[in-house]
Amino acid sequence: MNSSDTLFRSNHTAPASGRRRFLVAGAASLAGIAVHTTSKAQPGEVVIGAVLPLTGPSASFGQNSWNALQYACEVANEAGGVKAMGGMKFRAVVADTQSQPEIAASQTEQLIRRGVTVLIGCNQSAASIISTQIAERAGVPFLTAYDIDPAITARGFKYTFRASPLIDAYARDMVTFVKALAEKNGKPLPKIVAFSENSIAGQSANKFIVQTAKSLGMEVVEAATYDVGKTQNFAPYISRFKAANAQAYIGHNRTADGILIVRTMKELGFNPAVMGGILGATSDPEFSKNLGADSNNIYASDSFSPELKIPGMAAITGRYAAKFGRPMDVGSATMFADLAVLWDSLERKKSLKPKDLRDAIASTELKPGDRGFFLLGGVKFNEVGDNARAGGMITVLRNGNNVPVFPNEVATTPGVYPKPNWS
Repeated sequence: MNSSDTLFRSNHTAPASGRRRFLVAGAASLAGIAVHTTSKAQPGEVVIGAVLPLTGPSASFGQNSWNALQYACEVANEAGGVKAMGGMKFRAVVADTQSQPEIAASQTEQLIRRGVTVLIGCNQSAASIISTQIAERAGVPFLTAYDIDPAITARGFKYTFRASPLIDAYARDMVTFVKALAEKNGKPLPKIVAFSENSIAGQSANKFIVQTAKSLGMEVVEAATYDVGKTQNFAPYISRFKAANAQAYIGHNRTADGILIVRTMKELGFNPAVMGGILGATSDPEFSKNLGADSNNIYASDSFSPELKIPGMAAITGRYAAKFGRPMDVGSATMFADLAVLWDSLERKKSLKPKDLRDAIASTELKPGDRGFFLLGGVKFNEVGDNARAGGMITVLRNGNNVPVFPNEVATTPGVYPKPNWS
């Protein structure tokens, strides 16, 4: 693919082991990129610097987002690029954070020194908190990729923007849905357990799950976190939740953890009436691919589904599925959304100067479908850089697809309560 071709490695780590070299080579191969040492913009192009985890615990999200960003650039370039600037083309370059916030910092600085037009990252809230600080200091616009913690935009920065809903909205949607689903089926309100990774996003997810549940009169039997990247045995947690008679499981988990948690639940015979994820694992097609039928009837907080009726989306998602062998997910759709915001801003402002671009991004107003913006609700940024039109929904996993079930205006299938027994 000619719209993107660069991978940066951190200079702040020890020499790579054979396994690390293999992982990096694998990430480069998967993304369809070559390894170079420069990302300086050539005349007539817009260079997007992606700060993403191609290796480490968050690699699944990072690699998929990198593929999606390259594809979004390809689609935009096929449509003529930035026509108001003589058909200027988009090119994406990537720096691997290795899923470590401190490495994200050095990689962000490196991309800025190499003259990228805009930054997108980091698929890890802790990393984005640091990277946005560096971008703000340098005066370079930063569009968050898949990072939903409120802290990112709570610091009064002028160059940071986020198209997706925040984690409090995702948690509120899920708990509200669980209550409505139980009531619709004439069942008592279920006792909830919140179980998330101990990342910034995971801790926030638990906080807002508990807050919303209490406000709705629902009992939370436990709110627990685990050490992400290190916890391999979830049996003690699951046994505890089962003993507490938790009837609703809600959490924010990375894909590998989510898969292991579900398998442990099945092994221990713990089948709560409802299971829901706050983005993360349940929004990643790899979750369903690995679990097969055991992923069916698990719910996900989302702002995207390939089944949404958005103008122009079906053709793009069809191409995406054929190209990458997996359905487009919310993380990939967010990269398209960020590219749409950048593309529209350049068409209106006709300038690559950072301050001009920042001002154009701040005044962006797009409907779903405009320039490939496929997230629910469209976009219009508020004074802190969050999307005032961000829309959330609940999807249910059915045969590997995230199918909308809530709210009613986007639902294409009813939810099931209680969850059927394990297959």
